[in-house]
Amino acid sequence: HPYIYKITFATANESSALVIRQFSEKGTLKDLIYKAKPKDPFLKKYCNPKKIQGLELQQIKTYGRQILEVLKFLHEKGFPYGHLHSANVMLDGDTCKLLDLENSLLGLPSFYRSYFSQFRKIN
Repeated sequence: HPYIYKITFATANESSALVIRQFSEKGTLKDLIYKAKPKDPFLKKYCNPKKIQGLELQQIKTYGRQILEVLKFLHEKGFPYGHLHSANVMLDGDTCKLLDLENSLLGLPSFYRSYFSQFRKIN
């Protein structure tokens, strides 16, 4: 799918898995929002709220549509994706692409599990 970031190499065994993707100089959506460079350390990038900037309306429309299209595609294929957040959206020019689709295959809990597990009616 055009909005899924390609994996360069992947391997797994009984106790672990390794996934390698090509490095992107532009970084993730979170990097764009925080005006951060992808190679900077985590604390330097995301722990200074003075640098945060919003997105322009056109960017919100474009990225939002692309994310919804890929989520619809995954849903139609019966593929769960519970790890949607700005750090899992890679920017490639004016296109955004989802990362970490393999998390559900590896049995990792959803990013939002702690939020919706408190509701008894949701399984």
